[in-house]
Amino acid sequence: MTTTLTGRLGLLTAFVFTAALLVFAALDPAYSHATKAVSELGAVGAPNQLAWNLIGFIGVGLALAMFGRGLGKAIGDPWTGGLVALFGLAFAATAIPADMNDLGSPGSVAHIVASQAVLLFWALTLIRLLFVRRAGAALRWIAAAGLALAVGAVVVRGLEVLPPGFSQRLSFAVVFGWVAATSLALLRRAP
Repeated sequence: MTTTLTGRLGLLTAFVFTAALLVFAALDPAYSHATKAVSELGAVGAPNQLAWNLIGFIGVGLALAMFGRGLGKAIGDPWTGGLVALFGLAFAATAIPADMNDLGSPGSVAHIVASQAVLLFWALTLIRLLFVRRAGAALRWIAAAGLALAVGAVVVRGLEVLPPGFSQRLSFAVVFGWVAATSLALLRRAP
């Protein structure tokens, strides 16, 4: 995959996730961005459970995995590519529907574990990028900014400054903002 294609794929992925979130939320009159988790769009019994899980989680997750492989190739670091690929695959695994009435059910536990793996592999990617000189100053700066913003999002969530749904959206904005900013940086350096 070329650097240009990788950059375009990253931008498309961020756009598709955002658009899918807005569309599927609008299709469910009982859904509120302020109070509901994104996972509730694909939870057991959700009106568009299958469609959301296929598009919002699996499709986006697999595209993130491909983006990761391309990023690793573009900067000559297979470890970074592997971490982003794992981030994407974990994102796809969040399509395992949670049962919002039984968070201890096997499906709910699997969904929660996948969600935590998403954050783990994403954070490890950013930490790795800080030390990959071949990534270049722009990608290292974007990684540092992503980590700082992630810490800020965690603080906002912990202090309950925002309603829980908005707090989660802030976290998604940081993650997909990193994907978009990294994609733009790749497009700028493409031949």
